[in-house]
Amino acid sequence: MIPSFGYFPENYALYGLAAPTKDIHSILVRPPSLTKWYGSVVFNFTDGHSSAPFWFHDDESQSTMLQKKSQGGKFSADEKQQVRWGGDEFIDRLCQLTPVSQSEANKHLYLVGHRDSLMKTNSDKMTKESSPHNNLLKDATENDHQSVKENLNPFESTQMDPFVAAIKEAKWSILEKLSRVTRFSRTTAVSILGHPASRPLIPLLPPALQDMCSNQTVKETIDDYDSARLFLAKWAAGLAAQSEKTAPFERRYLNVGIWGHDDWEEDTALGVFEILNSENDLSIPTHTRRDPVTPQEWSSFFDENGKLNVGEFYLRKTIFCGGLDPILRKEAWLFLTGVYPWDSTANERRQLKKDKIHSYGLLKSQWAENEEYKSSSRYQDQKHRIDKDVHRTDRTIPFYAKDDMPNPDPLVHTETNQNLEVLKCILCTYNVYNEELGYVQGMSDLLSPLYAVIEDEALVFWAFVGFMERMKSNFYMDQSGMHKQLVIMDAMIQFMDPSLSKHFKRTDSFNLFFCFRWLLVWFKREFAWDDMMILWEVLWTDHLSNKFHLFVALSILDQHRDVIIDYLKNFDEILKYINDLAMTMDLRETLQRAEILYYQFKQRVEAVNNRRQYLQESISANRSEKVREEAEKDLKKLPAINEVLGSLLVND
Repeated sequence: MIPSFGYFPENYALYGLAAPTKDIHSILVRPPSLTKWYGSVVFNFTDGHSSAPFWFHDDESQSTMLQKKSQGGKFSADEKQQVRWGGDEFIDRLCQLTPVSQSEANKHLYLVGHRDSLMKTNSDKMTKESSPHNNLLKDATENDHQSVKENLNPFESTQMDPFVAAIKEAKWSILEKLSRVTRFSRTTAVSILGHPASRPLIPLLPPALQDMCSNQTVKETIDDYDSARLFLAKWAAGLAAQSEKTAPFERRYLNVGIWGHDDWEEDTALGVFEILNSENDLSIPTHTRRDPVTPQEWSSFFDENGKLNVGEFYLRKTIFCGGLDPILRKEAWLFLTGVYPWDSTANERRQLKKDKIHSYGLLKSQWAENEEYKSSSRYQDQKHRIDKDVHRTDRTIPFYAKDDMPNPDPLVHTETNQNLEVLKCILCTYNVYNEELGYVQGMSDLLSPLYAVIEDEALVFWAFVGFMERMKSNFYMDQSGMHKQLVIMDAMIQFMDPSLSKHFKRTDSFNLFFCFRWLLVWFKREFAWDDMMILWEVLWTDHLSNKFHLFVALSILDQHRDVIIDYLKNFDEILKYINDLAMTMDLRETLQRAEILYYQFKQRVEAVNNRRQYLQESISANRSEKVREEAEKDLKKLPAINEVLGSLLVND
C-alpha cells in the first residue's frame, strides 16, 4: 500500500497524492511526445474521480539522471537500447507491488488490480472466445495465466517515441556538459537593455534583473548553443506552420486568437464567447489580403489633374490590403508619410516639392555652413553617433554596401559611399530640426529605407519628419513612449489570451522585453528588406487602427503561443526563441493573422460592452435581490475595457 495521506507533512498536501492501491482503478500514462516534452500520469480511482496530471520533469530529476548515467541511458541491459523516462520507472515499480495490465481499448490506459481479479477477467473473456471443448478451454485458461504473467510488467508499452528519445538524448548530453554553468544568463536581454535609449529602464527593473544586466558571467555564457528544449520548440513550430499552410482555406484560420484557444477563462460571465468560439459561427472574421496595387490601378485613382478621384479611405484600405508595387513607392510613400496631401493636384505637388527643397536647404545650412555650431560639443557628440550608426545600417543592401570613396570627415578613417553620406546629412539636419529630441540610436534604421526608395535628399528628409511624428515617442530618453506601448501590449494579451499572459508572468516575462526591438523600429530587423517595405506601407495607412503594429506583434505571439507555453519555461528561453524568429517569419501569414486578431478584438470589446450594459440594466430594473446579486457578481467578472484598450480601435 502507498502510505496514507496523513503520512505526508501538511505542506505536501497540494503537491502529493497518497491512497491505497486497492482504491486505484487505472492509470493513464502519456509518454513524452513531439507535442508534450514531459510525460505524465493521471490516476483514476474506483469512486469515479481522477487526479490532476503528474508531470515527470526528467531533465530536473537527479534520480532519473543518475540512473540514466549509471545504466548508459538504458532501462534494461538488453539489446533494445531503450531510453528511460520517469513514468516507465514508476510503472515498473508499481508492477512489483500490484498487478498492472494494459487496456485493450486504450494503449495508454493501465488497469490496476489484484492478480486473481485480472486472471478471472481474462479467463472469462477467453472462455467466451474459445471452443466449447474442454481441452481447448483448458489450453485457453493456461494461455490466459501466461498472458497475465507476461502483462504484469508493461514497461515496453510505456516507452517514448524513438525520435523523441533521440531528441531527449541530445538535450541530456547538453545539460551534462553545462552542469557547471550557472543558469541565469539573459544575454539577449542585456543586449537590448544596453541600448542607450533603454538605459533609463534599468533602475525600474527588479533587483535580480539589474544584477543580471551588470554581471560579466551573463555576457560570456550560453551564446554558443541552443538548448534541446529550444531546438524542439523551433522544430515543433516549423511543423505547426507547415500544417497550417496545407490546411483547407475554410479551416485554416479557425486556430487564430479566441477561436483557436479553448482555454479562455470560464469564470468570466461571458457566455457570448461560447457563441463566438463556435466553428460554425458565420461571424468568425477572415482577412482581406490581396495582391499589391499595380501601376495601372494607381493611375486609375487619379484624374487628369493628378487629383484623387476615389476616396482617401478607399485608397488607404487598398494599400492596407495588398501593399504597393515597388515601382509606385517613390511617389506613394510621399503621400503615406504626409509630405503630399491626399487631396492635392499634380501642380500643387510640384510647387510643394520646390518649397520643401528650399526649406530643407535652410535647415541644412544651419549646421553645414556654420563652423561655430560644428565646433560645439553637442554637434560633435551627435555627429559621432550618427557616423557610427550609419556605417552599421543596412550594409548588406546593395544600395548601401559599397565603400567606394574616402570619408569626408578627417576624424573618421573608414571608407564610405555617397548614399551613406546623404543619410548622415539628413540625420544631422533632423538634429537641428528637432533639437529637443536630437539623434537617438535606431533612427538610422527608420531613415535608410526611405532614402533607398525615394532617392531625393530633401523629400526624404520631410518623409522622415512625417514618419518620426508617429515614432518619436519611441526615442524619448525617459522611455515613456516604449513603456506605454509595452503596457498596451500587456493589456492586449491579458484580454485576448489570458493563458499566455499567465505564462509570461510565471516565467518573469511579463515586461515583454522581447517585443522591445519589434516596436522600437517597427519590425525592421525581423523581416526581410522587401517584406519590411510592405509592412511599413500597410502600417502607414492607419486603415483599421493607428496602432495596428501592436496587432502585428500579437499576431507573431499568437502564431507561436502553443510552443511558448508548452516548451519555453523561463525568460532566457522565451527571449532567445523570439529573437531567433528574425528573418524567418512569413509576412503575409503574419498580416493575415493580425487582421483577424483585430476583428476578434473588436468583437470581444463589443461583446463585453453589450454584456455590461445588459447586466447594469438588469440591476436597475429587477426588484429581486437574488437576481441583482447574481448580476452584480457577473458584472465584477467582466474584463475592464479601459482607455488603453479603447485606444486600439482608433484609426485617425
